[in-house]
Amino acid sequence: MSYAAIILGLCQFLFMSAIAVGIAFNALVGKALAPSPALATFPLFFMMGSTAVLTLSMPRILAAAGYRKTFIAGAIMGVMGGLLAVLANLHHSFVLFCLAGLLMGLYQASAMYYRFAAADAVSAEHKSAAIAWVLNGGILAALMGPLIGSHSLHFFSVDYVGSYSATALLAFIALPLLLFVPLPSRNAAVSLPKFSFRVINFNAFSAMLFCTSGYAMMGMVMLASPLAMSGCGYHPQDAASVIQWHLLGMFAPSLVTGKLIGRFGAQRIALTGVVVLLLGCAVALFGTHLTIFHLSLLIVGVGWNFMYMGGSTSLTQIADIGLRSRLQSINEFVTFACITIISGLTGWLYESLGWQVILYIAVTLLLAVIASILIGQYRQSISAGNIS
Repeated sequence: MSYAAIILGLCQFLFMSAIAVGIAFNALVGKALAPSPALATFPLFFMMGSTAVLTLSMPRILAAAGYRKTFIAGAIMGVMGGLLAVLANLHHSFVLFCLAGLLMGLYQASAMYYRFAAADAVSAEHKSAAIAWVLNGGILAALMGPLIGSHSLHFFSVDYVGSYSATALLAFIALPLLLFVPLPSRNAAVSLPKFSFRVINFNAFSAMLFCTSGYAMMGMVMLASPLAMSGCGYHPQDAASVIQWHLLGMFAPSLVTGKLIGRFGAQRIALTGVVVLLLGCAVALFGTHLTIFHLSLLIVGVGWNFMYMGGSTSLTQIADIGLRSRLQSINEFVTFACITIISGLTGWLYESLGWQVILYIAVTLLLAVIASILIGQYRQSISAGNIS
């Protein structure tokens, strides 16, 4: 494994540990600060929205500034976002908390390219392993992030101030690592073709569908779960524990997902992920016992890992560098545009329809994804048969 992938894996750990606090507590803090409970997930709307907007411009930013400057600027936004969240809790300001989410979204937009930087640093046959190694940083984050957030929850006189101070510190620690990590060049010499829907064949479409739907459905269930647990009388520390298991499900499989992709192919593993995520939603429908929350969110995380790893690997296997770069940026934009909408709607959906209806919505949409992929594969096989 390359040295760059190892360091980027550590940066991924720091980033995901900081984000883990937001996953566990943002909806709860948002509900406490917002003028209406229906706006509880609105700070996450700002976070995912800024990520979506920036990802569309990331290829040109990377071409002009390179990986290093872009990643460092992102980490600085993370530090500022954590500090702004501290001020929001101290002054009980929903507006400041939304702005903090916006800055954390900029951090997230840059960190999403850690895996692509690691893939660019190795040969073609090692790309999935490099991506998996970077995502492995999330395994340690799954263990440490929620623990850091929950143990610092009451560190100061105002709840959550310690937790968000920790997010700022984690982003700050990433700065020296990003300053010295050997990163591959990504400069203006790479041409970025104008986008045309004609360049998206079935393989590219399915790869983006796996990434987008995996993130969106996982995000909806994940964001609603702390609200559902609070409604059942569970404490914020319980929500942090469930998110801890969820993050383990998201990143622990990366230890083997790369090998599974190498053996069975990216498309098959991603499709398996849809089935696993569907299973996690089905398990959540069995009740509201704490064990069910833990188990269902764990399974949902595993499903996301298979879908996201499979989809991301498919995109890195596109031979044309310029086309690959453009499709990667489009994939990131579409993914986070969808999760932005989900983030804005989840609080309202929960308050209006409840936990179980959210799960039924996720199940229905995942079944639609499976149908779309199977129909596309069938048509592709028919087309190939006609050509031969």
